[in-house]
Amino acid sequence: MTQHASSREQRLEQLLVTIRTHGGRWTTQRVLDVRRRHGQAPCRTTARLDLVELARRGHLLTCGPDSGRYYVLARKDSRS
Repeated sequence: MTQHASSREQRLEQLLVTIRTHGGRWTTQRVLDVRRRHGQAPCRTTARLDLVELARRGHLLTCGPDSGRYYVLARKDSRS
C-alpha cells in the first residue's frame, strides 16, 4: 500500500467514525466544516469524493438531486 493510499484510508475511516458518531445528513460542506474544526485544511473535491467512496463501499446512502446531494448512514441490512 502506498503512502497516499494509506493516508486516504485513514481519512476515510476517520470520516466514517465521525458520521457514525454524529449521524444525520452529510454534505460536502458539513465534511469541510468538521475537518476545519479539527485543524485540517480540507479540499472541497476531496471531501466530495470521500463521501462518494463511502457510499460506493456501502457505508452511506446517496440522497437528493445532484444540486442538493447528501448522504446518510446505510442500515446494516442494506449493505452488500
